[in-house]
Amino acid sequence: MKKYNWLMAIGAVSMLGFLSQPALAVPTLTLSDGIAADTKVIVDNGVGDLNPASGVVLFSGSLGVFNINVTSGFTKPAVGSASAPEIDISSFNNATAAGTLTITFSEDGFTGFPGNIVADFGGTQMNGNITNTVLQNGMLVTTIGPLSDHSFAGSTTGSLTGGAPYSLTQSVVMNFSGAGNKSFDAHVSVAVPDGGMTVTLLGLGLAGLAGVGRLRQRLVQA
Repeated sequence: MKKYNWLMAIGAVSMLGFLSQPALAVPTLTLSDGIAADTKVIVDNGVGDLNPASGVVLFSGSLGVFNINVTSGFTKPAVGSASAPEIDISSFNNATAAGTLTITFSEDGFTGFPGNIVADFGGTQMNGNITNTVLQNGMLVTTIGPLSDHSFAGSTTGSLTGGAPYSLTQSVVMNFSGAGNKSFDAHVSVAVPDGGMTVTLLGLGLAGLAGVGRLRQRLVQA
């Protein structure tokens, strides 16, 4: 009976540990023209994802006046990792009339902290303007734009806050003043300091060399 109770206790603790594990992150790509019925939400390896690779979400289709949309979102494990976060959106979008299209790509479970967000954004457009924002846990960290040049580019940095784990989201808002197209690439990475590990390893290496030197001296004296 005691052995049975002991096994039951181990099983209960194991099950509790399993249930307390965080849910697996699911990269999510969203395209919206402001009309709920048109909104496309595509999760990694879900309905509408044309790329079977983990960490890559690919959509191709239309919504509202935006008749051509080929959009990809990339994140871990395809690019970056939990400790070295990266998210990227690459997109071509064509409109048959004026309108606003918002593309977001999100992923969570990132652990690289503390660190600085590095955002790079560039592309081409026929009219209107375009803006890129980066959010951590839903809070704005950086903004690039609005940019209205035919060929546009920008970069910026911002600091992570709060701790880990955390989510990262890129949002690109495209305003079309008429029919035309836009294409862009928006990339975000997190520069995480090594926390002094390099200095620590260097110190340990120097200490080891000093120890070898002392040992050699003792052997010579002997």
